Amino acid sequence: MALQAIGTHGWEARPVQSKASVSLATGVLTATQVLDLAAQAAAAVEDAQGWVRPLERDANRLRLVVRDLTRDDNEAVLHFDVEVDRAVGRVTARTVIQSFVLKQSAVSALVPVTKRKIAGFTAYRSFMQRYAAMIGDADPGAHVSYSGD
Repeated sequence: MALQAIGTHGWEARPVQSKASVSLATGVLTATQVLDLAAQAAAAVEDAQGWVRPLERDANRLRLVVRDLTRDDNEAVLHFDVEVDRAVGRVTARTVIQSFVLKQSAVSALVPVTKRKIAGFTAYRSFMQRYAAMIGDADPGAHVSYSGD
């Protein structure tokens, strides 16, 4: 059995991992290029436990999903977005986890929710690292930071 959390309500009950994100600011790349690099980074993730795929895209957002290869049901275990904002002379972007499934163990009733692990998180972390590297390659002057990792 897996717990599922959706939306932004109840942050205090969410695992610390659910707040993990990568943020960036670039003065060289356009919003379209930033989202293109996110899609390319998703395709480049090679994780033994899961894979990342784009779902839908609009001008300011790319929705992505992580499927856990260790599960029989092939359901998505993590949904996240890359959100882009435009300002004069720069583009900023960040990843935001929208929903997730928690891994359960035999003693999970004794483990506080904040200590539980998000299913597919290693694939998400691989995506963040790959995405940051691709942004850095495309714009060496870009500012990239991580939080909650």
